[in-house]
Amino acid sequence: MSIYSKIPDKIIRKLAKARGIKKLNGREISDIINAIIQEGHLNDLNHLVKEFAFTKNSCGLVIERPLTPFSDLVNTPEKFIKSLLESELIPHNFRQLMNWQTEFDDSIRICGIYQEGNSVFINTVKKKYHKVKNGWNNTTVSSYADFIPVAIHFENFLLEYRTTTTYLADVKEFILDLLFYEGDVKFDILTKVTSADANKIKVLLQAKYSSEEIALPATVGSFKLTSSRGAHDLENDALAIKFRDFLHENSLPSDDRMVVTCHLEEFEDRVTGVKFPVTFDINIKTGSIKFSSIVTQGVIDHVVDAIITVCFLEKLADRKLLEAGEAIS
Repeated sequence: MSIYSKIPDKIIRKLAKARGIKKLNGREISDIINAIIQEGHLNDLNHLVKEFAFTKNSCGLVIERPLTPFSDLVNTPEKFIKSLLESELIPHNFRQLMNWQTEFDDSIRICGIYQEGNSVFINTVKKKYHKVKNGWNNTTVSSYADFIPVAIHFENFLLEYRTTTTYLADVKEFILDLLFYEGDVKFDILTKVTSADANKIKVLLQAKYSSEEIALPATVGSFKLTSSRGAHDLENDALAIKFRDFLHENSLPSDDRMVVTCHLEEFEDRVTGVKFPVTFDINIKTGSIKFSSIVTQGVIDHVVDAIITVCFLEKLADRKLLEAGEAIS
């Protein structure tokens, strides 16, 4: 398997176009990769390998911060990696591998690790099963390797699970064991945002709402508005405001949002200059985020920075301001 296989075809084609490589229509991806290398842009490809090394298709995102700090045994990237080596959970040549194939079963295993500054990125793998129809009435059960990437940020004790809440429990337990947590651990969930928080995140990212689903205490259940991606921001769209006013006038909640979809028309990779759109859901009810397609590390960093600013730094500053005011009074 090529080390470039995790880079989506459309991103490779965009890179080739940005580097002036001609006659891309109909060419095999392997030929385009060879052309990029021959034109002297191997570093760009290697950069993209790292950008996609710890992401996955339809990547979810749940960010939690334990209310108690990490154990002194593993409270730095170096101590944490040393612990993994001593427990034989990662190979000694992991720095040369970044990701590797391992035997996988019903328990979670580590199949990739990378340190960048005060953060450690981990790929976990576990055997999953799905049924496939076989013949007239038969079904065949087959297994596959299911990956969940995790980022651990030691500077501010943040745990970044790149999955949805549906598949969170197992990998969360695995990571907490690695960090020597025991018993009932309390968390702040940074992705558990309010409607106002979600709007602040959207503004900070210079994105737009392309859809929103509003909960209704009636037989309808919910009310969903959608628009063409990038064309309108439903938060400020005149027609969307009229719909919300109608709900309010009929004594129905107009701001009890369940899910909002943020659309960023153009995100630019900082190294290659490749540009592409980004769309993700903020699930206000479950406290998770889900990207509509595979994204780069840079995209996740961009979104996470906005979440940390709105849901951690700003609230911490407000708390300190309130405490200072109470002390004066």
